[in-house]
Amino acid sequence: MKVGLDFDGVLSDCGQLKSDGAKKLFGVYIPPEKFKKELVIGSGQLSLEQYRLLQSQIYGNYEIGMTMQPVKGVLEFLPKMMSNGYDLTVITSRGEPESKIAKDWLQKHNIEIKIIAVGGGRSKAEACKGLNAYIDDDIQKLEPLVGIVPFRYLFSWGYNEHIMVGKETAKRINSWRDFFNELEDIKVSLK
Repeated sequence: MKVGLDFDGVLSDCGQLKSDGAKKLFGVYIPPEKFKKELVIGSGQLSLEQYRLLQSQIYGNYEIGMTMQPVKGVLEFLPKMMSNGYDLTVITSRGEPESKIAKDWLQKHNIEIKIIAVGGGRSKAEACKGLNAYIDDDIQKLEPLVGIVPFRYLFSWGYNEHIMVGKETAKRINSWRDFFNELEDIKVSLK
């Protein structure tokens, strides 16, 4: 079974890095679980320019990028998925230089997975063709996958809990254990 995984917010938890960076660069405290572009810009906590500068520091600085923490459960369930025969691919909105950091971060955690970098502001639809399932923490990245990827999942965080998720778009997942169990159920149904 072919499964696509977003990187930031699904494999790596960069919320704390963003929170620390906003405090250091701009003197603004934003809780990690509330750190989403639309929320921090919409509330006036950061300008678009400040957010972009922060992103370049978090995603484009090798030393900072390598300090990201794994999402809880990912280091337990990714190896389990791989040993259960899942064909895994990371499909990220990062550009090439930033995806190199993501690849090195995965290797640091002894995870060998192919990475496809589509770049910021671009649809993941083409890269997701042929997948059975895909998980992302951004509903806007999942919506274009309707009709392309049969099983779509939204990884829940404080910054996306306010979003209503229609059954036709995606199913909300609260943990890596839940995602693994969903995939196991799909695998059984596909036999």
